[in-house]
Amino acid sequence: MKHTFWHDRWKLNQVGFHLNYVHPLLIRNLDLFQFNTGPVGQNRIFLPLCGKTLDIGYLLAKNYSVVAVELSEIAVQAVLQALDLQPDNPVKISEWAGGKCYQAKNLQIYVGDFFALTQGDLADIALVYDRAALIALPEPLRTDYAQHLARITEHAPQLLITLDYDQSVAGGPPFAVSTKSIEVLYGNTYAIQLIEEADIIEQEPRFKAKGITAFYERAYRLK
Repeated sequence: MKHTFWHDRWKLNQVGFHLNYVHPLLIRNLDLFQFNTGPVGQNRIFLPLCGKTLDIGYLLAKNYSVVAVELSEIAVQAVLQALDLQPDNPVKISEWAGGKCYQAKNLQIYVGDFFALTQGDLADIALVYDRAALIALPEPLRTDYAQHLARITEHAPQLLITLDYDQSVAGGPPFAVSTKSIEVLYGNTYAIQLIEEADIIEQEPRFKAKGITAFYERAYRLK
């Protein structure tokens, strides 16, 4: 998908995918991942295509270090505003190959193209939390995304959240991603465990109005 599509969505505030609460699947399943013990902020969690998710604040409050990447600076500014960073924790701005990088204590957000990130930009990622990245991409981009993500994070474990529905009735984004697709994308490099599955169509009136009768949300553990 062209970058202009997402830039336009953010400019027009057409961000129905944004949740105004911390994702319950993150809250319920984060403890499944065994992190090495160490100082506060040592365990680094990477959020690809993070948007303006409130999950970042939740993870920081749990004393994790967060690294994220997001194409839209509008979204990143919203994240920083929501965090209400104090004078003793100022935001520093630097440049990287893909654009700007905002950094504060235990937080680093790259603004720009995900595919411009390198392993050197991330370093020592303990967990990838993919809430809305894979499902934001059309099928032709997913293989490149999955391979690049595994490479730059050195195959760090993942908490992956997907949606699945009848794509012939309504198109994305968010796009439908089946369990079989996850196995094709990640099966050669990760052990895949389905940890939660629920039909949430009653919570998705936009899709129900389009004629969708089942709308599955799934959480996977990739190791």
